[in-house]
Amino acid sequence: MVIDTSASVSDAELGTALLEVAAIVRAVGGRRDLVSVLSCDAAAWVAQPLCRAEGMTLVGGGGTDLRAGIAKALQASPRPDVIVVLTDGQTPWPQERPASRVVVGLFSRTKRSYESDPDYVPDTPPSWARVVNIG
Repeated sequence: MVIDTSASVSDAELGTALLEVAAIVRAVGGRRDLVSVLSCDAAAWVAQPLCRAEGMTLVGGGGTDLRAGIAKALQASPRPDVIVVLTDGQTPWPQERPASRVVVGLFSRTKRSYESDPDYVPDTPPSWARVVNIG
């Protein structure tokens, strides 16, 4: 899992991300050894094997480039079958489909002040990703 920890993601959204981590662990039969979590803002941080979502440290707060998190997730051994990205969506995306399936969980949110600018065009996840709205 890659969790967007950039400055545009609120504490409430990070809380929602941790709830999603717990839900995914339940979905894989409680096998925490099958789930690792990467914090990512403009850089990917150390992958944490999952012990408990409650004790997880999320690092970040800068700009956003989740391509770094996806690339780091692909370096895991064994390579993940699925990469789950939890984000507000304000990030550049890889130009090409990664070697693993990607599911993007988008935090539902109210518009931010810069989003009301008529010239603002929000980033959208690529067509090769499965998108799920969360929160």
